[in-house]
Amino acid sequence: MATIRDIAKLAQVSPATVSRVLNLDETISVSLETKQRIFEVAENLSYQKPNRSPKSTSNVLTIGLISCCSELEELNDPYFLSIRIGIDEECKANNLNLVKIYKEDALSGSFPCESFDGMILLGRFEENQINNFRRYSETIVFAHGASTGFEFDSVQVDFRQITRDVLDYLIDKGHTNIAYIGGREKVVGAAELGADDRESEFVDYLTRLNLYNPSYVRVGHYDFKDGYELMHSLIQANKDNPPSCVFMASDSLAIGGIRALNELNLRIPEDISIIGCNDIAACQYTSPTLSTIKIYTKFMGELSVKLLLEQITDTRKEKIKVVIPHKLIVRESC
Repeated sequence: MATIRDIAKLAQVSPATVSRVLNLDETISVSLETKQRIFEVAENLSYQKPNRSPKSTSNVLTIGLISCCSELEELNDPYFLSIRIGIDEECKANNLNLVKIYKEDALSGSFPCESFDGMILLGRFEENQINNFRRYSETIVFAHGASTGFEFDSVQVDFRQITRDVLDYLIDKGHTNIAYIGGREKVVGAAELGADDRESEFVDYLTRLNLYNPSYVRVGHYDFKDGYELMHSLIQANKDNPPSCVFMASDSLAIGGIRALNELNLRIPEDISIIGCNDIAACQYTSPTLSTIKIYTKFMGELSVKLLLEQITDTRKEKIKVVIPHKLIVRESC
């Protein structure tokens, strides 16, 4: 495992700055570019892969990456940042020109190119937005999100299965008072937030087992601020019958939740266990280190590019949906 000092050396900042940035400390005064550099170095060090020489080609393709996040939102929940890094690296390995378009420009239609050889849509987008994007290219792959049916390729995560795996692990460890803190996903171009499979499966699965307690569920946005506030709310509302563990639907939520529990003088995992989801690089540097579900996000980004190239080169006509693997990583918090 890379150390804080390893990250600091490559990012050209102090170890203290790395620690505060990875733990989502709002009080630190560093630029957005510095935060991005630290997160990208941390992600790359946590995902070792053999170096590949870029493939030479006389016809350089231009790929558009449309993100559901702003640059700041990408740092507040680095799940999408890790996927984007995978896309970036695979494009470099194939000598592709990658044009990144963040949420604000996507919504305003401020595209730097009149057309692309192919496009990757990172996140979830409303149908009218997808139709607008198709003016720039009909060759599209969804990363994380999907279209209806099999109109486009997509690379997805099975969050329902992830939730079942987490609950099975917790129940096997003897937990019956299981809480949930999650978020609702932003759908670019839509007024309403999207439903979340983690929340739905948590309710459905525990209801079938007669273990569901609605007072143990808190839902907000996918960032550490809501994790902090919702954990305070959860503990305050259940003083007489506190949960023994909490499934936090993202690691950013979990980092906020850990901060709240430390303020409340609750010991992790002695008083309450915490398990996150995504396995962002910061999980290895929290105190205690965070148990989580590892989603192979960089592989998700790499595969999105490979599927796009198959379409561009006519290697495959049929559209497919690919589910990315995951696994439980047990650390100190659970």
